[in-house]
Amino acid sequence: MRRRFWQVAGSALFVFYCTAVGVFLILKPWAGPPRPQLGIGGSPFFRGFVSGLGLLHLAAAFADLRSLARVISAEPSPAPATQEPAP
Repeated sequence: MRRRFWQVAGSALFVFYCTAVGVFLILKPWAGPPRPQLGIGGSPFFRGFVSGLGLLHLAAAFADLRSLARVISAEPSPAPATQEPAP
C-alpha cells in the first residue's frame, strides 16, 4: 500500500510539473507588448520553438495522467494470505 501511495504521489507531481512548465513555455514567449528585441530572443522562429517545447511538456503530462488514472482505477492487490501451521 505504501509503495502504491508513493507511485501515485510521484506521478501526480510529475503531471503537475509538466502541466505548469508546458503552459508557461507556451504563453511566455508571446506575452507582453510587441517590442523590437535583438538577438535570438526576438526571433519568431525561436519563440515558436519554445512554445513547441511547451507542447511536448503538455503531451508528456497527458500521457502520464492517463497511466496515473489506470493505476488509481486498478484494484489494489490483496495482502498475501498467511498460512497457519497445521496442528
